[in-house]
Amino acid sequence: MKKILIAGGAGYVGTLLTNELIDKGYDVHVIDLLWFGSHYTRDVNLQKKNIVDLTTNDLVGFDCVVFLGGLSNDPMAKYSPSMNFIENAAVPSYLAFISKEAGVRRFVYASTCSVYGYTANQLLDENSDSISPQYPYGISKLAAERAIINMTDDMFRPIALRKGTVGGWSPRMRFDLVVNAMTKTGLTEGKIIVNNPSIWRPLVDIRDVVSAYVRSIESNLDITGVYNISEDNYTIGRLADLVRDTLVDSGHDVKIETKDVQDFRNYKVLNTKAQMELDFKPRYTPQDSVKSILKNVKNNLDLNDKRYYNIKVFKEKF
Repeated sequence: MKKILIAGGAGYVGTLLTNELIDKGYDVHVIDLLWFGSHYTRDVNLQKKNIVDLTTNDLVGFDCVVFLGGLSNDPMAKYSPSMNFIENAAVPSYLAFISKEAGVRRFVYASTCSVYGYTANQLLDENSDSISPQYPYGISKLAAERAIINMTDDMFRPIALRKGTVGGWSPRMRFDLVVNAMTKTGLTEGKIIVNNPSIWRPLVDIRDVVSAYVRSIESNLDITGVYNISEDNYTIGRLADLVRDTLVDSGHDVKIETKDVQDFRNYKVLNTKAQMELDFKPRYTPQDSVKSILKNVKNNLDLNDKRYYNIKVFKEKF
């Protein structure tokens, strides 16, 4: 049985990943600062602990360490650039370093397609030269990614997953991600607001993200490096159409309002490498993400509750 530590494992992705790994028989340990509480529906070996308080000795005996912590989006990074660079660049690099010192073989890092920044409609793979993050979030994530991958040797085998924008239902729900946000405003306001319909985003359902992490953990140790994780690329305008149509098909009356707001996050990616080397096969579309939210949202659920928006909770704490 593999012994796995998930740092930041009580969050949006981590809650589902922890459940999946426990179901598969792994010995899973979770540490988290619990800024957003714990939303597990089962007993989990969970400690409220800061990563920087870990030492090499704490990690001896683990087969794999997964980093899911840090600040999770551009608004949080913009609100506190200093904390962003500490939590998103320094902390994961430190965790990888002590993991390597402790003899951990596999380290999986939650990177992001935000590292690509603004590109002029190229299709980007992991070796593309067009990596130019424009905002603190993407810059910090790229810094950690490079530091961690540079630690690679015969005994330490890191994988960095550059995920597209994630969507779909989780017990630790977020409505500050584009598919989820569109679904939420469609349900509560009867409209979807599109700030810039022409910009591109790679998207991926949270269930496929969990699958990508599992495949990274279970992959042969010969495999290491950076992988794009996405289902496909969509313009924001096209995505709004898909979300609206899915909501209309479920009985909701929804319209689209289009604005013209400048956005320097425009990128399309290829996931061929992940498909070939990790056997990553995305199964879910944005429409499936919307349906998963509709299936789980209760009639009395307040979708405006601050706990579903990371920046709102973050501002209260800091």
